[in-house]
Order: sequence, then C-alpha cells, then structure tokens
Amino acid sequence: MLLHEGRLVVWVEQERLSRTKHAIDEPPAEALRACLEFAGIGPADLDCIALGSDHDALARWLCLDAEQRRKVLPFDRPERILPADLLDGGAPPPMVSVRHHLAHAASAFYPSGFDRAAGLVMDAMGEDASTSLAVCQNKELSLPVSYGVEESLGFFYEAAALYAGFSRLQTGKLMGLASYGTPGQPMPLEADRNQSGRLWTLRHNARTPGRTGINNREEDLLAFFGEQSFPHCRRETAEVMAYQDFAASAQAALEDAILTLAERAVSLAGSRDLTLSGGVALNCSANGVLSRSGLCDRLFVQPASTDSGVAYGAALVKARELYGTAFQPGEMRDAYWGLESTRTEIRAALDTSGLPYRELAAPALCEAAADVIARDGILAWHQGRAEIGPRSLGARSLLGNPARRATLARINRIKQREVWRPLAPSVLDTHFSSYFDGTPNPFMIVSALVRPEMRRRIPAVTHVDGTARPQLVTRSANPRFHDLLTHLHRKTGTPIAINTSLNGPEEPICLRPAETIRLFQSTEIDALALGDFLVEKPHG
Repeated sequence: MLLHEGRLVVWVEQERLSRTKHAIDEPPAEALRACLEFAGIGPADLDCIALGSDHDALARWLCLDAEQRRKVLPFDRPERILPADLLDGGAPPPMVSVRHHLAHAASAFYPSGFDRAAGLVMDAMGEDASTSLAVCQNKELSLPVSYGVEESLGFFYEAAALYAGFSRLQTGKLMGLASYGTPGQPMPLEADRNQSGRLWTLRHNARTPGRTGINNREEDLLAFFGEQSFPHCRRETAEVMAYQDFAASAQAALEDAILTLAERAVSLAGSRDLTLSGGVALNCSANGVLSRSGLCDRLFVQPASTDSGVAYGAALVKARELYGTAFQPGEMRDAYWGLESTRTEIRAALDTSGLPYRELAAPALCEAAADVIARDGILAWHQGRAEIGPRSLGARSLLGNPARRATLARINRIKQREVWRPLAPSVLDTHFSSYFDGTPNPFMIVSALVRPEMRRRIPAVTHVDGTARPQLVTRSANPRFHDLLTHLHRKTGTPIAINTSLNGPEEPICLRPAETIRLFQSTEIDALALGDFLVEKPHG
C-alpha cells in the first residue's frame, strides 16, 4: 500500500492481481506497481519502502546461518520487491524493516481514531513473539509484554483446525463449526491469569528452537487432541460434524485466553479503548465475546489484521519517524482503499463477454438490484474501489435475501462452501439495534447476538448459536450500497442483505470486471450489477 505523510492513498493485495489465493511466497511487485500507477508516481518519488518484519531477527530465531538466511528468507531483497523494469535504471529507495508486532500494533492504533489505547497483537509468530500487549498514546507505541512463539495462540488454533480436517489457512471453518458444539473437552491452553508468561500447558518442547520447535509443538498438540478429545483421531474429513464439541472447546479456550490478555492490556495502558491486530483478531466470535465482556469501552479491529496489514503498520511507523508533526494518519472508517474499475474497462469487458446489458443511472440501478434480491435472486455486486482485507463489504459482494434459509444453501452451493457454514448480514446503520445486540462494526469482524424476536425474520444470516457478524452500512462510507439496502428495505420490510465474498472456491475476491463476469457466467448467480451496468439471466 501507499501512504502520504501517514494517510492511506491506496492498498492493493498481491493475491487480487496474481489470482493466487494468499499469494504465498509471491513477490509483491505487481501490487507495488499498481499502487504507484494509481498515484501517478514512480519509485524515485518514494521516501522509503517499509517491511513489516525484521528478517535478520527472524533468521536468528530460526537458527539460520548466512547461506540459509539467503535461501529461506529472500523477502527483503530490493530486486525481489522492485523489478528492474520498474526502476528503469534508477536506484531503489531505502528499504527499512519494522518489527512484526510493532507493525501490527501500529496498523490498528493509528487508524483507530483513539488518542490513547491498549493494543493486543495475536498471531502465529513474528520474529520471536506470538502475542504482544501494546501501550499506545500520543502517536507513540511500546510493547511492554510479549509471549514467545512457544505460547502461540495462532499455532494452537491452526493445529486444532488441522485435527478437525481443515487446513492451516481454514481456521475460519473451525470457528464456524464451534457454534454447533458444546465446550468441555480438555485443551492444552490456559489463560495466563497469574501473568507467568505461559499460555500452553505442553512444555517439553517449549525450549526447542526454530522450525524444529514449531513442528514438534504442532505434533505435541495433535497427539494431545488424539489422546484427550473426541473424535480420538485426526482429519476424519467425511465426518466433520463429529468435531463440533472439539471445535467448541478449542474456541472456548482461545476466548478465555484472549479475555485475560485483553484485561491485562487495558490495565497496562490505563485506557479502556482497545485495538486488536494479527491473524487471531479475525476470529469474529472471540471479538464478539470481548466486545460484550465489559472489559473495554471501544474496540477497533483493523479489517486487514493479518500479515497483509503489517505492511500498512510498518509504513505508518516509518511515516511517524519521517514526518513528525506532519504525520496525520487519519481514522479508518471504511475499507474501500483498493482499485476501482473504470466505466471504459467495464463496458469493454461486457462487450467481450457477449452478455446483454443495460446501463442505468445510479438510483435505477440500485432499485433494479434490490428487485433481484427481493424476489430471492442472487446478485453479484461489483462497485467502486475494492475492499481491503478478507471480507467483502459492499464493493465486491455476492448478495441475497436473508429472509429465506434456502438462500443460504443456494449461495453456499454457488461458492462450493460447506452447507453448515454461516453467511453474514449487511445492515443499514439506522436499524442495527433493532436486529442485533452488540457493537456496531463496519468491517464485519465482530459478532453480535441476533435479537430473539428477529431470528425468524433473517434466518439465512442467523447462525445456529443465535449470532451473526453484521456489517454496519452508512451512507457516508458507501452511498450506493446504502441506497441498495434502502430500496431493499422498502420492498421487503427488511434493511438487511446477505453479504458474502465475490469469488469462487479457493480464489481471491474478484478485483477486475473480467473476473466477476467469469464468475457470473460459470455459476447460477441471477444478476450482475457491474458499475452502472446491469446484466440479468432469464427468469425461470
């Protein structure tokens, strides 16, 4: 992403351009190029490039010698980040490293709008830490408490996902499954109430360094689960619902640990405003429990809180150092910081596809789109600048009617998702409290309770435990999406749409018109609102 004196200009994730989900080990050159083109500048105009990891410190923790470091951790090489054709013979700007958890903390505090806050960073690992407590005040950050990688909440939850038959990158599925179960199975994780610096109860590989230690500790966890938790075997993928109590127990242990850590962070900072970042902060259920706990007054969770967000945090840290009083990061009230498709690009893609389409003024487009949803159709909605982070928030979204449970099954079929997985609601800001009991959130990242009297009205977005992870939609943040929901409210009496990501299985969220059109053509999606253009498949 690109910042100017701390203010976010544009944010492009490499996976959206390369179309390889998570873009693991891919150089970010395409994303960097896109950011520079958006701003109309070149590499020579950059004061520095900030990296959200200290690779030398990471190499020391991994016990790598110089040659191993060169092979295993090439990610901070200038030639990998800035290809020669982009430099065009010029020298690369300075590249600076920021400690991983400091970058995470910065990525949440600076855009939070808080003057003073506690910070909680939780992920798998960053250099030699897995959880850090931050004190944030007057644009200064410190990390007075950190937990080592041997206490990792991220690795704990990843191992639980593996045991239940998912991959390390599918922890969200474990979270969804947990709602079906009842906690009570033993877990080798405990809240650090006595501030011992320990979270895991399995200790015999706690001092084993590097990658060997990570692998050994994962095997320790899997062995524990197999001995102590039903089912007493790992990865029975044909019988996933058998793991519901196991998933509930892992989720409950994680939530207990997070609540204790949050309480300590608030005490350290002397502030009841709290920020969350790191991959574990994407656990909407835990965030909802925390928001309802009374431990904090205000909660800000950065929408791209995974390692995508450390680039943002690293840039913020360096901007603070470079620009002093000119550093003005601004408050992040929405997630629409990606690229936008131009009218010319959209029309050209539609013409190439051969699809019949109508061009409509914005009010007519929103009303026609609402008609599709009101008659229980599925709508692909591709509008404006793309969202950052893993949630679709009304820019690249797949939308449906929440009043029919059958719509959930149909959307899950389109996306080839498991039938038991929940879908999320987007709700007009003026109606949030009528339907939900919880903390309003624009990023779909904090769960809330669906009010009992409303659960029959929105069954497609009410999870089995009576929760949902709603997105609050304001006119100021997304006027066109707000208008769509307003029209839908008038037509159906419900100010809510099902909102899930606009992508196929194992694909990144669609970014460009051609990707959205391909998804529309290859599935049973009923209509496509692409910019000012509407495409509808024949009814019946």
